[in-house]
Amino acid sequence: MVLKDIFVSFIEVITKPWILIPMILVMVISAALSTISTWLLERPFLDFILYFDTIPGDNLLGTLLFNYPLELVGLAIIGIIMSTIGVIGIMSIVRMVQKEGFVDAINESTKEWVKGLAISIIFWIACLIVAAVYVVATLALDINSILGGIIIAIFFIILFIILIKVVFTFPAMMEKDAKKSIQESWKFTNKRFWGTLALVIISALISFVIAAIISMIGLTLGGYFEIPLDIIAESFASTYFIAVITNYFYSK
Repeated sequence: MVLKDIFVSFIEVITKPWILIPMILVMVISAALSTISTWLLERPFLDFILYFDTIPGDNLLGTLLFNYPLELVGLAIIGIIMSTIGVIGIMSIVRMVQKEGFVDAINESTKEWVKGLAISIIFWIACLIVAAVYVVATLALDINSILGGIIIAIFFIILFIILIKVVFTFPAMMEKDAKKSIQESWKFTNKRFWGTLALVIISALISFVIAAIISMIGLTLGGYFEIPLDIIAESFASTYFIAVITNYFYSK
C-alpha cells in the first residue's frame, strides 16, 4: 500500500500540475515577507557587529528584548503570518488531492484560516520548547561530552518519532480542528508507525532527488531560469510529499 500511494501521488502531481500553484504562491509570499524580516533585522544585526564586545554574553536574550522589542514583535508576527499562509496552502493541496476543484479548494482553505492560525501558534510554541531542550542538551555536552552526546542523540530520536506521529495532522484537518487533528494523526500512527516511517523516508528521498534535478537544470540554464526552476523544485517536493501522506491517510 505504501508503494501504491507513493506511485499514485507522483502520477497525480505530474498529470495535474495546478496542484503545485498553492505552494508556489506560498513561496512567493514567504519570499516577500522574508524581505521585510531582513529589513527588521538590519539594525540589530549591525549593532551586534559594532558593539559585540560590549554585549554581555550571559544576558544576550535580555539585551535583545530590552533594546529591540518592536523588531522582535514584528518578526514574531511575520513568522505567524508566514506559517498560517503555509498551512492554508497545504490544506488547499490536501483538498485538491481529495478531488476538490482548484478554486473551491483554495476558497475553503482560506475560510478556515483560524485552523491555520491555531496550528501555526502550536508550531511556534513547539519550536520554542524544542529550542529550549536543545540548549539544555548542549549545556550538558559542555559539562560531559559522553553524557551530552547521549542526551542529544536521545533528543533527536524523540523529536523524529514525534514528527512521524504528527505527520498526518494536515490531512486530518479536512474534518477536524487543530487539536483533534494532531490527536487523530497520533492515533492513526499507533498501529502504522513502521509503515508511516517507510512512507516518509521513501517519499522524502524521491522529493529530494526530483527537486535536485530540477534545480540543477535551472543552475545549468542560468539567467532567468534559475530562480523560477528553484521555486518549482521546492514546490514540487513539498506538494508531492503532501500528496503522498494525504493519499496514505485516506486510503486506510
